Amino acid sequence: MVRNFVKTWILPPGIASLVGHLLRPQSEPEGIQLTPAEKALLAHNKTLKDRHAGERCFILGAGSSIKKQNLKRLRGEIVISVSNAFVHHDFPMFRPKYHVLPPLLQSHGRLYPQDELIGWLKEMEQQTFDAEMVFHIGDQDMIRSHGLFKNRKIHWVDYFEWDEVRRPEIDLSKVLKIWSVSELAITVAVYMGFDKIYLLGFDHDWFNGPYAYFYDEKYEHKLKPDSSRAVFADAEFQMRRHAYIFRKYKYLYGLKRNIYNANANPDHYLDVFPKVDYESLFHG
Repeated sequence: MVRNFVKTWILPPGIASLVGHLLRPQSEPEGIQLTPAEKALLAHNKTLKDRHAGERCFILGAGSSIKKQNLKRLRGEIVISVSNAFVHHDFPMFRPKYHVLPPLLQSHGRLYPQDELIGWLKEMEQQTFDAEMVFHIGDQDMIRSHGLFKNRKIHWVDYFEWDEVRRPEIDLSKVLKIWSVSELAITVAVYMGFDKIYLLGFDHDWFNGPYAYFYDEKYEHKLKPDSSRAVFADAEFQMRRHAYIFRKYKYLYGLKRNIYNANANPDHYLDVFPKVDYESLFHG
């Protein structure tokens, strides 16, 4: 009871996850308790293994830097978009093949009422066309019960604690727990066997505030995130969070060394991946 109170009412999602791991009895299994049907859904992810071997993809984040890039160049490319990136005005032109979400109820559920999350998902369903979706298995009941994404291909993943030391082979039924949806998007891309993975809008410029996006979160995000909901995200919190994320990036990059930073932001400090010039990736 004490553990649940602390996790639910006092700590932010990332820290709550860490505390939950530290307080978990050794006999308690990682991940959520799954039904046979849910296990079957996770097992189906094996069909994604090396699906795009030899191809390239672009992962579209929501960082402010993409305002400086011509995303029309992505027409005909395989694009993996994340979260609220679908509000970009060029989104209908390149229509991402995949759209990836972080665990919603497990993390965002502490910040937003479920009806607000549902409203956001409905908008997302309308604006992501026929993109294949990637959701946390823990959100399945919420999505199914509200009749969302009924005619869309959905890939379900589950998360497990990471000690920042292990370097296991990627398994989408056992994704190493994330602090950012960018970690999941890269994990999915690596698992699908892309020869080259290019990152756009991965700014990680937390020093510009918790909501440094390419869009105006007050008017272009259904959830309307505001600083009052992110009072916990001070400099120390962000530094600890980013240290974890960057270590995860190093692990992912070390698997195939096929991830490249095509970010337009000259002030970014994401030095884990080799930097490439975005425009040089296209002919004409």
